[in-house]
Amino acid sequence: TVELTETLLPLLRKGDDPRVVSVASMAGRLKQLSPALQARFAAADLTLSVLQSLVDEYEAAVLAGTHKSLGWGSSNYGLSKLAVIAAMRVWAREEAGRVKVMSC
Repeated sequence: TVELTETLLPLLRKGDDPRVVSVASMAGRLKQLSPALQARFAAADLTLSVLQSLVDEYEAAVLAGTHKSLGWGSSNYGLSKLAVIAAMRVWAREEAGRVKVMSC
């Protein structure tokens, strides 16, 4: 999703009324994470590179079997949906005035 959207954004910016819409899932809720991790995903200054680092942290924790003790949820699907929602928030901020970005 991120790679495709990043590839398409330059084309979308050339449109008359460009929009990016993501159909999210309730599985992507912040409450699946510890409060500290929730704050990192919800940070107003979150960037795509920081978001990718968070996803990488989750993957490493799952592989090490430490994800639960580190405050991560137990659903790969839920984390992937949370990451998509967070990416949409980043694009909405970065593309304000150029591309309408929303997640529903």
